[in-house]
Amino acid sequence: MPSVRQLLYRPLIAATVLASLAVVAVIAAFILLSDRNLARIHRIEATVGQVNQLQAIDHHLQAMLLDGPDPRALADIRARLEGLREEWPDLIPTIVSALADPTRPSLETAIRRLQTLLVQENQQEMRLLEQVVRDTEVERKAAFAGLVVLSSLLALGTLLTWRWLFHPLQRMNTLLLQLADGRFEPIDIHDSGPPWRPLLDNYNRMVRRLAKLERARRERTERLESQVRQAATTLLAQNRDLARAERLAAVGEVAAGLAHELRNPLAGIRLALHNLHSETDDPEIRRRLELVIAELERISRHLNHLLDQARHRPEPLQTFELAHVIEETLALLRYQLPPGIELDCRIPAGLQVRLPETGLRQVLINLILNAAQALGNRGHIRIDATIEGERLILTVSDDGPGFPQALLDQGIRPFASSRDGGTGLGLLMVKRFVSGLDGRLQLANRPEGGARVTLEIPCVPPC
Repeated sequence: MPSVRQLLYRPLIAATVLASLAVVAVIAAFILLSDRNLARIHRIEATVGQVNQLQAIDHHLQAMLLDGPDPRALADIRARLEGLREEWPDLIPTIVSALADPTRPSLETAIRRLQTLLVQENQQEMRLLEQVVRDTEVERKAAFAGLVVLSSLLALGTLLTWRWLFHPLQRMNTLLLQLADGRFEPIDIHDSGPPWRPLLDNYNRMVRRLAKLERARRERTERLESQVRQAATTLLAQNRDLARAERLAAVGEVAAGLAHELRNPLAGIRLALHNLHSETDDPEIRRRLELVIAELERISRHLNHLLDQARHRPEPLQTFELAHVIEETLALLRYQLPPGIELDCRIPAGLQVRLPETGLRQVLINLILNAAQALGNRGHIRIDATIEGERLILTVSDDGPGFPQALLDQGIRPFASSRDGGTGLGLLMVKRFVSGLDGRLQLANRPEGGARVTLEIPCVPPC
């Protein structure tokens, strides 16, 4: 690569030695000022990286104010700050000492000190940029003075000097102003003279580095905003779930209280019915009294089960014949259903299961009454049961309108019912019973019309 002197004197053969020395002096001044500007630009580049680290730490501390202090994260932040102690030996130790106490006031103190440091560094960067601009103005004025002195002797040199010196300098001035505004645009070094290409090449490297850091900062900001929005959405959903849980807890307390209050009157009614049963000789009346007494005993067991649930004591497992229990339940329900609704029980005879009997009866009552309410005054309800492997498959189906699509899409929710006056707790109780046995509950609409509820319950021997 030719020297600066050769580049300037090649088009100026007739120039005098004095003019040549003047040109060399002007160029030397340009190089000196350019080196100073380059040093300041490198300083700005290094400062920007350190400030970005401080801003990232500030973002983490701001997030901790919302989520609560995390000792492990605070330890990591203190370690990162220790790595910056040499740059700011006065303020960094005060911030680290404030973070030693993982409390909210200490976090706020550390954030204030960190923000004070960021403000100081921003002011320092502005002063460096102002110095660069001032030196650039000096370069421009020196170049203009040199051109005035040499214009009469070096016409061609003036043209080349404008092309090689002033034009790149003006472009650099514009780019530095754009850099202060946050616009990182590289410059084409092939349109500049060789003396400027190293500086412009360094400037382009700095611009690429600053643009990369700016993209990382924007991505980090967008990521933090997304995390904040996601956290807010999760918090709202948890609040809604908590409200539903509180309502269910209130319903459970009311149910336990009612169960406690109803047990004594039911005991008296059951005793009176036993007396009537022993005093009557009519077989039909005795059979009906036996059904009523059996149902009262089931209600008493269910009330005791509610109280046990309130005390977190599950109903014990019992071995019984499934067809017999279901037939007893259907015999009682037939008196509560409209005459136009047919009950069809298809349970294999002799099928022994080991399950909570009272809970299973209550599940069947809920499912059959739900189906009857959907059917109205006429329809057909069918109960099927099979054993598949080690699981009992119990199905209750009807030929009514079927389940609403919203229920199939969203699942069973408390206090969500498509029926006027419904509480949505019937299916929830069924789901709770099945889940308590590690089973699975499936809701579906039959292709030929109607609803189908399938209970898959792990079958304890002697199933």
